[in-house]
Formats: sequence, C-alpha cells, structure tokens
Amino acid sequence: MSEQEIREGMLLAVWDEPPLDFDPDTLIRRVEQKKSRRRALVAVGVATAMIVVASFALPGLLPRDREDQLASEGPAPSASVRPSEPDDKRAQRIGDLLSERLMTMRPELADVYATTRSGHPYSGPTSTTRAPGDPDISGHVLFTDQIGPTALRVEVGKLGFGKSGFCFGALACRDLQQKDGSVVTEAEFTDGGPDIVRAESVRVFQDGLVVRMGSFSYNPATGAGLRQTVPLRVSVLTTLVTDNAIPWR
Repeated sequence: MSEQEIREGMLLAVWDEPPLDFDPDTLIRRVEQKKSRRRALVAVGVATAMIVVASFALPGLLPRDREDQLASEGPAPSASVRPSEPDDKRAQRIGDLLSERLMTMRPELADVYATTRSGHPYSGPTSTTRAPGDPDISGHVLFTDQIGPTALRVEVGKLGFGKSGFCFGALACRDLQQKDGSVVTEAEFTDGGPDIVRAESVRVFQDGLVVRMGSFSYNPATGAGLRQTVPLRVSVLTTLVTDNAIPWR
C-alpha cells in the first residue's frame, strides 16, 4: 500500500467525525437564527406585496365623492388664522349683534330685530354679480319706539367714501380716530329745516372697508313712517359702528 493510499484512508476515516471543539448547542442556535432570518424576510416580502396591491386597488374602492373630498381638502388652518365665514352667515351675525347692542343701550325700544343680508338690499334673490361700490352686507335694524315702527340702515363693504361729499350740508361733521387705525366720520343734517332729519356714522378701515349706519326721519326699511326728527341720534350710531365685538371684517 502506497503512502497516498494510506493518507486517503485516514482522511476517509475521520471525514464524518466532528472537530475537537464541536459544540452542538452553538450549531442549533445558528440553524434557528437562519430559520428566523428566513421567516422575517418572507414576512417583509409578503407585507410589501400587500401594500403595493392595496395602493393600486384603493382609488377604485373609494366612492367618487369621497375621492373628490380628499382631493379638495387642504391643510387644516392654524389656530392663529380665522377661517373665512360665508357672507350670509356673517350678515346674520352682524344683524343679531347690532340688535343685542341696541337693546342694551336703549331698553325702552321694543320689537328690535335685524334683516341684514349679503349684497345690496334691492338686488334680486337670484342675483350673483355685484357691481363696484355695492355693499357686501346690507339691511336694517328694525325697532319700535314711542312714535311707532322704524329702522336704522346698515351697509358694510368696499363702498368708497369721500368726506367732503359726505359732510356737505351737515349741521355738524367730525372725525373720530380709532385705536386700530380706522376713522369714524359722523354727521347730522337738518336739510334746511329746524330739526335733524338725518344722522349718519361712517367707519373707514385702513384696508378700505366701510361700515355705514344711518338714522332718518322716516322708516328706511319701508319708505313710510315719516316723523319730525330722527329716532336715534348720531352718538348711538357711532357707538354701534365702533363696537369691535361685531365682526365687521
């Protein structure tokens, strides 16, 4: 027998024998780790496949109106930004608050309520266009005093305002500067007679928004109810237009 044959025989004899430092526990742990790794990879692959399938299927499963809603929804407004309010709701709130303030100031008045609305008071209900100078909000605060029913007229919007034209013919006309930078111009008119037949207070904000309230010797809501003088003087109107609790803007 040659040396080569002896070496090969010895190698075959020890081929299936474990090494001297063989540890069966270590071998079992390594096998379990490989199995766990393989199971994790399979789970990740399955989850990824499900996400991909769901992303393609979701648009078809959503109702059309829900898709439109999701598409149209923008980021939620921050706490510091006041969301815009529809003109009709704002008009109603302004009218309600004016009525409340007037009842507080003049408790002797009865049947106090407002008919404020979005747009010009004489525009039709189907009108959707607004001419330059038309009010955003207009209407009346109605009430009954010792003489009978009457009203104050109120307008809010980019109305334009010229003091010289407004004060022309006034018995008295003056400006009142407000802390927020707005200016109130108040005036009373006799129109050549002995009594005050018209009183108006106009507040002009820095951005051009105008709030205008008027008291007349007739009922501006109906055009009737002629009386000798105005039911409320200009000081009441100025108190109302300068009430910052009312959402003029």
